[in-house]
Amino acid sequence: MDITLTLLILLIAIILFATEWIRMDLVSLMVLLAVALTGLVTPEEAFSGFSNPAVITVAAMFVLGAGISSTGAISTLGEHLIRMTGHNQTLMIASIMGVVAFFSAFINNIGATAVLMPVVIMMARRTKLPASKLLIPLAFGSLLGGVCTLIGTPPNILINTLLQQYTGEGFRMFDFTPLGLILLACGISYMAFFGHKLLPNRKSGSLTEAYQVKEYITEVEILAGSPLHGKSISQSHLERELNMRVRALLRDRQKFPQPKRNRKLFAGDILFLEGDPQGILKVRKEKGLSVVQERDNPLPGTSDKKIVVVEASLTTTSDMVGKTLRQERFADTHGLTVLAIWRSGAPVVRKIDHVVLRFGDVLLLQGPEEKVRHLGQGHGFLVLGGVDPVSYRPRRAPIAVATIFGVILLSVTGTTPIVIGATLGGLIMIMTRCLTVKEAYDSIDWPILMLIAGTLPLGHAMQNSGAAALLAGFIIEGVGSYGPWVVLGAVFLITFCLTEVMSHAAAAVLVAPIAYNTAMEMAVSPRPFFMAVAVAASMCFMTPISHQSNALVMGPGGYKFFDYTKVGAPLNIMVWIVATLVIPLLFPF
Repeated sequence: MDITLTLLILLIAIILFATEWIRMDLVSLMVLLAVALTGLVTPEEAFSGFSNPAVITVAAMFVLGAGISSTGAISTLGEHLIRMTGHNQTLMIASIMGVVAFFSAFINNIGATAVLMPVVIMMARRTKLPASKLLIPLAFGSLLGGVCTLIGTPPNILINTLLQQYTGEGFRMFDFTPLGLILLACGISYMAFFGHKLLPNRKSGSLTEAYQVKEYITEVEILAGSPLHGKSISQSHLERELNMRVRALLRDRQKFPQPKRNRKLFAGDILFLEGDPQGILKVRKEKGLSVVQERDNPLPGTSDKKIVVVEASLTTTSDMVGKTLRQERFADTHGLTVLAIWRSGAPVVRKIDHVVLRFGDVLLLQGPEEKVRHLGQGHGFLVLGGVDPVSYRPRRAPIAVATIFGVILLSVTGTTPIVIGATLGGLIMIMTRCLTVKEAYDSIDWPILMLIAGTLPLGHAMQNSGAAALLAGFIIEGVGSYGPWVVLGAVFLITFCLTEVMSHAAAAVLVAPIAYNTAMEMAVSPRPFFMAVAVAASMCFMTPISHQSNALVMGPGGYKFFDYTKVGAPLNIMVWIVATLVIPLLFPF
């Protein structure tokens, strides 16, 4: 009965994680309560995840990453290293992946991707390459770099903690490095010489000259006295002369998608225009148009200030995720007008202020340059060029870098456990003013912590109930006769299939007890199996939802869902084969 209950909870959790019907942190809390209420774990085990060293370490690493990012050390060094490649696309991809991998080995993958993304976009602009040719390599490089050290990514930290709990001995800081470097070399070679050919070449609109994205849809109102009043769409010359397409018309709360060219326009009509936002802004006075966001929230007193039009992507730390512009009174709060929203490779054709924002959405903003700068400073928005980058505290960069290396040194020498060293490092970042207390709290991805803390009890339930042993038995029954090498490959395959549709941390937690029981059934060392789970959990290349680094570049790169599948599937297969062959050589059975 316990096994059945555990497997049922596991199945429901996987479905909810994959479909995203409910937020992943809420799903993890539901899982925690389910295993507790059914008696599969004790109350102490149910809530043990919140005090688990892995959770504390992951939180501390978020703070460490924010501390070094806020000093500008990463973006400055990354920009110098990447620009040394010139205009050679192969070298550019190799250098981008190598640089982001280096930083991802020591700080959070998402943070490294976010800091370097504006650099890569400006690099694309300078070399006249579509950003779609460079941003997926950036995301993939961060994933490959994360597996190179113990602290590079949450699955590594989690698996190390679980291995210690099962066997009493975990991995050391650089036990991951030989395998990580081999996989990184394979990934760079694949993307530089073959994979980039599978990437889309999306280049359109004048905005592409700056950011390499498609044209946006801007919501405008026809004002009283407009020369467009009483004219048909064809007579307005919006499409023929101004190269703007009327995608929809809103009149008296009734929406007309793809309106006919002979439909007349009247004052008060709201048009959804697809085209160059800069062009729309130029003709709005001539045609008597008003950007709706501008109308609702006028920006007084800005005539003497430099007005810019820029893109900004929502990061995981933004409190705008899950909310609308109207709910947050965005224009009043930040003094900026949202002209359009870009999501999943396409513009959003809905009233902008009613759109529930998601992580990775790209907002096209208009407003004073100083307001844009302010938005990019600790508000969960990543400004994608258009204004000069701001380094908060460049003088404290040496302190931040020294702190990171200090944490590494403490771990390598065994002076302190990694959880103590990382927590100490986070405290030093705050005490030395590399970042404020508020910035430290804001830098932590709380849903990820909730996810880890909530799914760890399910791992306990799988172990306590015998479900993990049962699933391990199925694996051994299926491929066990071929030896531990093939069984290891099967565990690796199961893990990276799960991580494509759910959080990599959750996948690692769920497969770890199965991996342990598999090793015990075969009477071999669990270390190669735990290494396989840790690495496989981070090899999520085939979908944008599999990892936040992938989602972060989706909007700015103009990618579609299957762009990741097309370029990522061969890389996943390559990594699977190479890792299965190499892991037993580094960690014998």
